[in-house]
Amino acid sequence: MGHSGSRVALLSRVAVVALLAVLVVGGLLYYQLSREREAIEKLEVEVVGASIARLGLSSCDIAVRLRFTNPSGSDTPTFWVSPYYVYVNGELVAKGSLPPTRVAAGSSVYQDLTVSVEYSKVARTLVEAILRGELKVEVRGVIKARVLIGLLEVSVPFTSTYSVG
Repeated sequence: MGHSGSRVALLSRVAVVALLAVLVVGGLLYYQLSREREAIEKLEVEVVGASIARLGLSSCDIAVRLRFTNPSGSDTPTFWVSPYYVYVNGELVAKGSLPPTRVAAGSSVYQDLTVSVEYSKVARTLVEAILRGELKVEVRGVIKARVLIGLLEVSVPFTSTYSVG
């Protein structure tokens, strides 16, 4: 009887230790998930610059600068923007994706993109506005990241506008 009693006590202690280990690991994973998710959800995206980089006879290039600011207390996990859409004066002129990046806690990262606009593919009023240098550039997109050791995907939409002229 004494042998089986000590065996039960040992198994009980092992079960308690295993349960505590599961709770600790689960708590740490939840904490990590919360911090990564918060960093992505609080990430601020802003168009901080737009200009006509090249003005040609049949097309032009518009340079757009995006700033990603992380106001949270945690670094973001690696994220990417896919897709993004660029509108100039309300007209869709480009679609694309940005390469993966990260933003440290309390800092900003800039990404530049160049949009080529062929005059024959856009409305005449937009071409006239481009020639006058009067542009309202809007970028809409979706920030995507994999959190919790890459197990879950988080997606956050954004919109930002910048006026030129």
